[in-house]
Amino acid sequence: MGRLRSDTHTTMMESSRRPSLWAGSLRRDHIRLDDLASDRIDEGQPYTVSRSGPSSASRQNSFAWPFHGRNASEAHSTTRSSHFTFRTWQPRSFFRPHDDTVSIDRSIVPDYVVNFMRGETPETLARKKEQRKWGQHGVEVTPRRGTFASHPIEFGHYYSSSTDITRDLNTFSSWSRKSGLRRHVTGWRGGVIFNSLISFIILLVGIICLILVIAKAKLLAGESAIYSGDCITAEHINIGIHIVINVFGVALLSGANYVFQILSSPTRSEVTVAHGNKHWLDIGIPSIRNFLHISGFRAAVAVIVLLSAVASQVIYNAVIFTTQNVVNYDVLFVTRSFLDHAPFSNDANINEGGLSNLDIISLQDAASQAGTLTNMTSTACLKEFSSIFQPSFDAVLLITDTVSTTSSLIRTTESGTSLTTFASNNNDITAPDGSIVQYCLARPSAPQTCSVNLSGSILGIAVLLNLATVISMAIILARSTFEPLVTLGDSIRSFLRHPDPTTANACLLTKSDVRKGNWAFEEAQFFVPANHYWFLTPSFPRWTLTVASWLAIAAPSAVALGLMVSANLDDPLTRFGVATPQFSFLPPSPFGTAQMPLVTALPQLLIAILYFVVNAHLTTYFLSHEFSLFARSPRSLRVSSNPAGEQTTSLFLTLPRPVSWTLVAWFTAMAFSLSQAVFPGVIALSSSDSPSTGPKPPADRIVAVSFSTQALLTLLALLVALLLGLFILGCRRTGAASFASGEAKGNPLVLRGGSCSAVISAKCHHHDVVPPGHQAPQQNERELWLRSIAWGVVEEGSGMRPGRCGFSANGVGCVDAGRNYV
Repeated sequence: MGRLRSDTHTTMMESSRRPSLWAGSLRRDHIRLDDLASDRIDEGQPYTVSRSGPSSASRQNSFAWPFHGRNASEAHSTTRSSHFTFRTWQPRSFFRPHDDTVSIDRSIVPDYVVNFMRGETPETLARKKEQRKWGQHGVEVTPRRGTFASHPIEFGHYYSSSTDITRDLNTFSSWSRKSGLRRHVTGWRGGVIFNSLISFIILLVGIICLILVIAKAKLLAGESAIYSGDCITAEHINIGIHIVINVFGVALLSGANYVFQILSSPTRSEVTVAHGNKHWLDIGIPSIRNFLHISGFRAAVAVIVLLSAVASQVIYNAVIFTTQNVVNYDVLFVTRSFLDHAPFSNDANINEGGLSNLDIISLQDAASQAGTLTNMTSTACLKEFSSIFQPSFDAVLLITDTVSTTSSLIRTTESGTSLTTFASNNNDITAPDGSIVQYCLARPSAPQTCSVNLSGSILGIAVLLNLATVISMAIILARSTFEPLVTLGDSIRSFLRHPDPTTANACLLTKSDVRKGNWAFEEAQFFVPANHYWFLTPSFPRWTLTVASWLAIAAPSAVALGLMVSANLDDPLTRFGVATPQFSFLPPSPFGTAQMPLVTALPQLLIAILYFVVNAHLTTYFLSHEFSLFARSPRSLRVSSNPAGEQTTSLFLTLPRPVSWTLVAWFTAMAFSLSQAVFPGVIALSSSDSPSTGPKPPADRIVAVSFSTQALLTLLALLVALLLGLFILGCRRTGAASFASGEAKGNPLVLRGGSCSAVISAKCHHHDVVPPGHQAPQQNERELWLRSIAWGVVEEGSGMRPGRCGFSANGVGCVDAGRNYV
C-alpha cells in the first residue's frame, strides 16, 4: 500500500495508454533565502506566493475568454487526459476526501471556466505570470535531485474524483488577516482577553475587600475580625473563604501560564536567526530556554507575569487565618485530704499561680463531687497537659502520695505550665516537694469561641500583585504587530510559506540528531518504524524535573503524616484547618500574627511550580499527538491568529480545554488541601478567673505552626493520583501511520524528546509535484497552509533514488520501512 512500482518494464509496456512522467520534470523546492537571511519575514502580512516585479501591463495584449468571442480551441487548458489511469502509486484511502457524490470532476471543467468563476481575466492571469518571472530574481534555487539519477515513474491521483473545485471559489480566491474587533477576540488574543478579564474580576474583589477592611478597622495595618463566635461556624467560614482564595489563585496561575507561553513563543524571524546559529527553540509549549533567543522585553514581561501570579498564590493564602480563644489551665499539686475539704494554706510561697481563695475552694468543691472532674492516670495526664495549649480543660489537680497535717495544697504553678517540667525519666510526675503524683483530676472548660481574621496589610500586597498581573497581561495586547509561533499550526504555516534552508533534505530529522549537531544529511535517511508511547515524548530532563517537583511536595507531606500519626495513634486524624495541641509546634524564633501566615503559605510555591511543570509536561504530550495526526489523515491547521482558508483557530494553545480545566480543578483541590494541612495556629489565651472573647494582647497569644492530618492525607492522595494520571496517559500509544512487514507500526511525526523547532521545520519542506499533462503544480498545492493537508510520501523513490516526504493536500503515501527519504 502506498508504494511505487519499481519494475519499469511493466510501466513502459503500458505507455501507450498511460503517459509517463519523468522524475526530472518534477518541480524543485524554491527557497527565498534573501528573506530568511535578511530577517525580513513578517508573519502578519498577507500571504503571497512571489515577489512582483515591474508591471508589464503596458506590454500585454488584450485578451478575451473563449465564450467572449474567441474560439475555445485557442484557450490553453491543463485538464488531465481522460485515458490517464492509475496503476502505480495509490495513496492510502483514508487520505482521500469522501464527498464523491457531491463533487465535480476536474477533468470535465476547462481551466478558463474555473478562472472566470474565480473572477480572473486574461489580463490578470498574464500579469500574474509576468510577476512570477520577476519573482525569481534574487532568489537562490536549491535543487533537490541533482545528485540522484532520473528514472521514469508514474503518479496518480493528482486530482481525486471527489475534488470539489467550487470550494476554491468561495474560500481561497480572497483571503487576508482578520481585522477589527474580531481579530482581537479570537485566537491567542482572545485567550489573553479572557484571562485578563478573570484577573481583573479577582482584582476587583480584592479591592472591594480592602476598602471594607479599611473602613471597618480605620487602618490598613493590623488585622480585622470578620467573624467571632462559635468555632464550628468559624471553621466553615474559614474553609469556604480558602476554597474561593485557591480558586482565584489557581486561575491566576493558569492565566499567567497562558500568557507566559505566548510571550516565550518565538517569532519566525527569531527562529530564523536561531537556526542560522544552529540553535533550536521550543514551539507549542511554555519555555524558559527560549529566553536566550527572544526579545528581552518579552522575556522580562513573561517573568513578571509568572512571578506575580506565583506570589499572589502565596499571599492570598496568608490573608485569612483563624484564632482560637482558649482559657489557660491552672495547675495545683494537692494531697488526698484536699478532696475531703481539708484546710489549705494560701501563702505566696505555695500559691505561685496567684489563685484566689474562691478559685481554690471552687476546685475543692468540684473535686469532692463525683463525676464533675475527669479522672486520668498520671501518664495520660502528662500527655494531655504537655502541649503548648489545652483547649479541653481549664484546671488540673495532681493528687500526690504526701500526707500533710498543715496544708492540703502543696503548690500552684503559673497558668499553662507544661507538666513535662515535673516529669522524671520513667514518665512519673514529681511534685515540687518530691512526692509522686498518683493520678489527676481535670476540670472541663466551657465551650471556646473562635474568630476568623483578615490581615489588611497582606491583602493590600496581594491586590498590588494582582494589579501587576493584569497590567502585564494587557501589555501583550497592546503589541498589535506581535505574531508569535504559538501553536503547531502557526509553525507549520510559517515553514510551508517560507521553507527553512537549514533543515532541507532532512524530512526524517529527529531531536536526537539536532542535539548532535546533525541538522542536514548528506544522504537520504531510512525510517525505522517503532511503536511510540506518549511517555517517550518528554525528554529525560523534563521527566526528572516533573518527578522532582512532585517529590518536593509529596515527600515532606508523607514524612510529616507518618511522624504525627505514629506519635498519636489514639487520635491520629484531625479536621481541616483546626489547630490541635498535639499537632501544633512553636517555631525556634517567635513570629507575629502577620508573619506566621506568610510562613505557612510558603509551601504554595511548590504547588505553583508543580502546576507549571505538569502543565508543560502534558502540553508536550498533546503537541506530539497533534503533530502525529497529520500523518494519519488530512487536517486543517489550527493557528493562533489570522485564520484563512480552511484554517481554524481556538482559545486554547496546545493543551485541550477539557484537560486544562481538569488540571486547574485538580490543582485547586491540592492548593486548598495544602492550605488546610499547614496553617498558622493562633491561640488567644485568657485566665480562668477572667475569661474574655475579645482580642488579647500579644503576650497572651501563642502563634504556632499547626498541621491537619486529614488534609495531609487528602493532599497525598491527590498527588499520587496526579502522578498516576501522568504515567497512565504516557502509556497511550500513538496511532500508526507507517508500515513494516505489512503491519501498521510507528508514526514519523511523533516528537520524541519533546518540542523542537528544527524537527518541525524539517517536516515542512513542500515538494510540488507536476502531474502529467500539466506545466505547473496544481493550484491547491501552491498554498498548502490554507487547506486540509496530510504528511507522508509525496514522491515515491525508485532504485537508488530516494523518496520525498512532505505535506500535501492531494493525498500522500505511507512511509515504509526499508525505504530512504529526503
